[in-house]
Amino acid sequence: MKLKNRYLMLIILFVNEFLIGGTYVWSVFSKPLAEMQGWNYGDITFAYSLMLLLMAFVGIVGGKLLDRFGPTRLMIASGMLWGLGWFLTGFANSIFMLYLSFGVCCGVASGLFYNPGITTAVRWFPDKKGFASGVIVGAVGLSPLAIAPIANALLSQYDVMTAFKIIGGVFFLISIATTWYIATPPKDYSPSGEASGGVNPSAPAKPITTNMDWKAMLKDRRFYLMWFILLGASVSGLMMTGHGSAIGQEVAGISAAQAALLVGIMAVANFFGRILMGALSDRLGRYPTLIAALIICTADLVVLSQAKGFFIFVLCLVIIGMCFGGVMSIFPTITSEVFGMRDMGLNYGIMFTSYGIAAVIGPMMASILHDITGNYSLAFVAAALFSLVSFALLIVLVRLTKRTSKSRPKD
Repeated sequence: MKLKNRYLMLIILFVNEFLIGGTYVWSVFSKPLAEMQGWNYGDITFAYSLMLLLMAFVGIVGGKLLDRFGPTRLMIASGMLWGLGWFLTGFANSIFMLYLSFGVCCGVASGLFYNPGITTAVRWFPDKKGFASGVIVGAVGLSPLAIAPIANALLSQYDVMTAFKIIGGVFFLISIATTWYIATPPKDYSPSGEASGGVNPSAPAKPITTNMDWKAMLKDRRFYLMWFILLGASVSGLMMTGHGSAIGQEVAGISAAQAALLVGIMAVANFFGRILMGALSDRLGRYPTLIAALIICTADLVVLSQAKGFFIFVLCLVIIGMCFGGVMSIFPTITSEVFGMRDMGLNYGIMFTSYGIAAVIGPMMASILHDITGNYSLAFVAAALFSLVSFALLIVLVRLTKRTSKSRPKD
């Protein structure tokens, strides 16, 4: 059988992960939905939180299914379910149905696709893992910049329920037209006739150990260090994703429309952070790049806690977006290099549950601290502390990984 083109594979994975990123334009729909149906805004917001939680925890199942059956059927089914969930949301006549259609259907679909999509891309690019991971997770970060204006255009012409149906139908058609091509590479696949990705020979050695299944991973102290590092490193980005518009209006004194534009700017920064830091980690090493991202993010949050004015706010927002994108790009690759590629689908699915917890902590922490203090300054300081703790744990992880890699033989 002819080997499939891995760059076409990457493009198709990018397109479908881009669709999954549509979840981050939920705020565009939530207010019109509340007004049309007369539902409580908090109840509607729970559908979004439910979706994010399921996305993280269903990723464990998605990883297991990927490792057992391969990506083809999994990607086709999850892509169709993603479009179907949006489409059925257009028929939700009760809050319970909203939870089922958007919260459950879309949450399960995104969980089955997101992590397996990253894993499949990395397996096709063993020579450029950071680049491949950055491209795929970058698709999710970039998505709001394109889908939000489309959603706004639809809402200006149709009611919100019709808009859900149209977007769901488009998602469904694009998925079934493309996902059939997705496949896993042959065992021990190595691209022939291509450069090795320009990895710097002076970069720190990659900490590859023996392949571990999920049971062995959970017995390894490095897993728990990595889990908490990812959680702390994700809090600031998810806090800004959930409150970026309100923070912009308060800190920079801008209008709601201008704040919405800044959310798009953060999406662009997030995208470039995922691409650039993913590629940079191929040259400089995963840990040095991640250490730099955490140091920069911590300092940026401290500055933001005292920031006044439009320019400094935009600059800080862009830096947070790039650092958050870098973390999301580098972490799948670190997971594969520490615990092996063989069971990476399930292993990263378990690792990614920390993102789901951070998705609750970040936005809720900002809301609570704002209610207590009347501003977001303390929330920025708290997020900086999360990032600083992740940095400290990362230093411990680096030392532990070096000792472990010396004491264990490679597969």
